Amino acid sequence: MDHETFERRLVVLFTAVVALLAVLAVRLWQVQVVQGDYFARLADENRLRVTSVAAPRGLIIDRAGRPLVVNRPAFTVALMPTEMVRPDEEIPRVARLLSMDPADIRQRLAAGRERPFEPVRLRRDVPKDVIAAIEESRMDLPGVLIEIEPVRDYLYRELGAHMLGYLGEISDADLRRFRADGYEAGDLIGKAGVERVYDRYLRGRSGELQAEVDAMGRLSRTLRTIPAVPGDTLVLGIDLPMQQAAEAALGNRLGAVVAMDPQTGAVEAWVSHPAFDPDLFSTGIHARDWNALLHDPRQPLIDRAAQAGYPTGSVFKIVTATAALELGLVNAGTGFYDPGYYNLNGRIFHDNANEAFGHLSFLQAIAVSSNVVFWTIGRAVGPEHISEYAHLYGLGSRTGVDLPDEIAGVVPDPAWKRRVYHQPWYGGDTLNTAVGQGYVLVTPIQAARMVAAVANGGTLVTPHIAVEIRAPGGQVVERIAPPPAGHVPLGPQTLATLRAGLAAVVTRGTATSIQIPGLAVAGKTGTAESGHGKPYAWFVGYAPADDPKLVVVAMVEHAGYGAEFAAPIVQRVLEAAFGLTPAAQPGDPKP
Repeated sequence: MDHETFERRLVVLFTAVVALLAVLAVRLWQVQVVQGDYFARLADENRLRVTSVAAPRGLIIDRAGRPLVVNRPAFTVALMPTEMVRPDEEIPRVARLLSMDPADIRQRLAAGRERPFEPVRLRRDVPKDVIAAIEESRMDLPGVLIEIEPVRDYLYRELGAHMLGYLGEISDADLRRFRADGYEAGDLIGKAGVERVYDRYLRGRSGELQAEVDAMGRLSRTLRTIPAVPGDTLVLGIDLPMQQAAEAALGNRLGAVVAMDPQTGAVEAWVSHPAFDPDLFSTGIHARDWNALLHDPRQPLIDRAAQAGYPTGSVFKIVTATAALELGLVNAGTGFYDPGYYNLNGRIFHDNANEAFGHLSFLQAIAVSSNVVFWTIGRAVGPEHISEYAHLYGLGSRTGVDLPDEIAGVVPDPAWKRRVYHQPWYGGDTLNTAVGQGYVLVTPIQAARMVAAVANGGTLVTPHIAVEIRAPGGQVVERIAPPPAGHVPLGPQTLATLRAGLAAVVTRGTATSIQIPGLAVAGKTGTAESGHGKPYAWFVGYAPADDPKLVVVAMVEHAGYGAEFAAPIVQRVLEAAFGLTPAAQPGDPKP
């Protein structure tokens, strides 16, 4: 090789070395200057782990301070995506330990891909033996976190389940909606009942734990802790002994019971059967349990007190009587003759019991619940006026009770029937409506508000479950006392006749069997044909009759006569409320 060739090759080599050094210098400049902050953050995140600390959810207590819902500590297993070394090996292993489907874990990780530095919670309330097995495999599971979180504990299981509600993991839609309020993926949020309505008070504020971890994700030392702030305590108007008495009185039958202060609208008992165990939802309900609830023909997830409408039968006669009295068509002494049937243009309508009451006054007609009399005055009043007064009592509208998914019910009239069924209104429709049959649909809480208006002189109260919100230290944050929704224009004579008639129902009418020594009760029975099976049994009442302190409504599905099956339930609740007999105590607290 000559000297000139050697020099030429040396120049090429030198140029290549310089070019490589230049590329390396540019890359170092990019890494250290242009992307320095980015890689510094990555290095810091590899060294530091910042996790949220779940706040203890606020307690739920009854009016006397007795706890209904508390918290208990439980283990939660989560995955930190950035700390997983061998996901294809770790995921199946964790799945076996937690009895989960690996595909479910991968789905959860994929859903949290946009938040790689947040732990993905896999299972709450994990048994201690499983936690021990995870700890034993810690070297092979670097991305697995074990946290201690407070979980809900519903002390009386099914008692008041629909009113209290339950929790569930926050959905993607709710996360987008509430992320600005501090909600994070995997958080539990109220899904039903007061847990849902008052979630923003109950949830508290999460804390933060900043820790140093080694290459295997094991905790080396805690650097900083920001403690979680517990949620506020929710005080309900519920009276636990009264709630227990109502639950026991309804028993295993399908139906609802509502007790309410007629002056303020504060709910003191709220029962819907069949119920469910909210504890099933506390840590994420199993698919098996969820499907069982969804496909149960008794529909235990429906709150029958506010989410289901029923024909009321004779309870609706309070509306028809009010319309007739206010329009001046009748008074307490107006006489009628009840032969046991009503002739509508040649079509004969028989009373339920085929009983002929003969000559009786309007007041007596209320007491014995004469259908013939109310068919007669219903025709005189007309469907438009019946509908008008039903709406004045709040029927056909939501009451505004502080529970989700309340329905409005149905108050029919000719315009409604044309709009919904595209059919004309017939005389038989008027007769049916006058006695709470046909298209009429009313919820038990609507019935309670209606009879409360008679008890309190015409005020249409707004029912409410919660009465107060207290900070963890005990100071009152907010008092819950919603204003009335309106006023029913009841003249003095109308009010006096209604009250006298409802009192006569118990003293000498259809509900004499529930007389309570030392307590005057007023009310109205109802037996509503359902079209399939036995009738719906109703009783709405209040006591004391001369100074009402409590309204109680009971409705039992497919039971029979209201006087036989619903009135005794109200009797037992009133006895418990006024301390006249020992209240039954079902659903003792869990050990």
